[in-house]
Amino acid sequence: ELARYGIRVNAIAPGFIKTEMVASMKPEILDKMAAGIPLRRLGDPAEVAHAAVFLFENDYCTGRVVEIDGGQRL
Repeated sequence: ELARYGIRVNAIAPGFIKTEMVASMKPEILDKMAAGIPLRRLGDPAEVAHAAVFLFENDYCTGRVVEIDGGQRL
């Protein structure tokens, strides 16, 4: 809808990412969360940043939601 005006719209949908908030959780809870993710680990903030850079630098990408969730589908 906005592409014709040169406006690109994309989004990032992160899963469980290793942030300060998540780091404060009990280890057994974190293990349970990771067990439900197909890659069996939490994401790294750098992986989300990498997706953001890709979306920002790719002028031909618009109207997309990039899921950075280790394969977990809620």
